[in-house]
Amino acid sequence: MQTTVTIESDVIPVVKSSLALKHRALEFNQRQYLQRLSILETKHQMNSEEFKKKFKAGELGDDPEWFDWEYILDAYQDTIHQLDLLESVKL
Repeated sequence: MQTTVTIESDVIPVVKSSLALKHRALEFNQRQYLQRLSILETKHQMNSEEFKKKFKAGELGDDPEWFDWEYILDAYQDTIHQLDLLESVKL
């Protein structure tokens, strides 16, 4: 779905600056999540996709670290989605 928003021309620089700041924050978060995912993947010798499948199937148990991994993976995927949305904004 595409939506058109009308804003005053003098507000455009503020909106662009805000979007750029949000983009940088999301990229920072993305790097942090990737680093944490990499540590978990190395520690447990499985990639995050394999982890998610096993965790959802109940094969890994209830160790708190699994729940952390799931949270980090979900947050990473949400961050990617938000970055994609930001990329679609046309000013």
